[in-house]
Amino acid sequence: MRSALHSLLLSNGTRGLIFDLSMGLFSFLNTDRQNFDVSASDSRLSVDLTKFIIGSTPLGKEPWDGDSFAKHLEQEVTLKSEQYGYELGVKKGKLDYAFFAVKDFKGTFLVKDKSLLLSSTTDREEIISIFGEPYWTDFDDSEIILFYEFQESATELQFEFPDGEHLGFITLMKGGVLSKQDQRESYGVTKPWPPEKRQ
Repeated sequence: MRSALHSLLLSNGTRGLIFDLSMGLFSFLNTDRQNFDVSASDSRLSVDLTKFIIGSTPLGKEPWDGDSFAKHLEQEVTLKSEQYGYELGVKKGKLDYAFFAVKDFKGTFLVKDKSLLLSSTTDREEIISIFGEPYWTDFDDSEIILFYEFQESATELQFEFPDGEHLGFITLMKGGVLSKQDQRESYGVTKPWPPEKRQ
C-alpha cells in the first residue's frame, strides 16, 4: 500500500484528481518568508523537512516569486520535474504538497537549517534517529511508510521505503493522508487522532 498521494501521482495523468484534500482550511503558524539562498535552477532546490519550506515558500503559502517553480505554478496546479526528482502541487494558489524521489532528487534536504544527506541507502533507523518515532508506521508486504504529523496534524511528512529497507520517497503535504478517518482505517491506525503534540 503506497501513500494515497504517491499512488495517485504515479497512476493518474489528470491534474484535477492528483489529491483529494477535502479537509477544511488551515491557518498556518508562520506567515513570514524564510531567508534561504535559492538558485533559479531546479536542481538546487532546498527543502527544509522541519520547517516545511520548499525553496523559500512555506507549505500552505503562495509560491514566492523568487522560487524557480513559482512561475510554472501560476499556470498549472502541478509541476512535475522527473529530471530533478520532485513534484510540487498547489491548491487554491497555495503550495499544497511536495513529493521527492530520493534517488533522482538533485537538491538539498535541510533539518533545522543544516544540510541533511538522504539517499537511497538511508534506512528507517537513520530517519527515526533524526525525526524521532513516527506517529504511525505502515507495513505492507515489503513496503514501509513512516508517517509524521506536525502543526496540530495540519502537516504530514512521509518517508517511504519501497523494499522495506532503503528510502525511496519523501512526501510533505498539508492535511495529509492520515487526517482522514477512512484513510486511518485503511492503514489500520489504532492510535488516537489527533496525535499528541510533538516536542
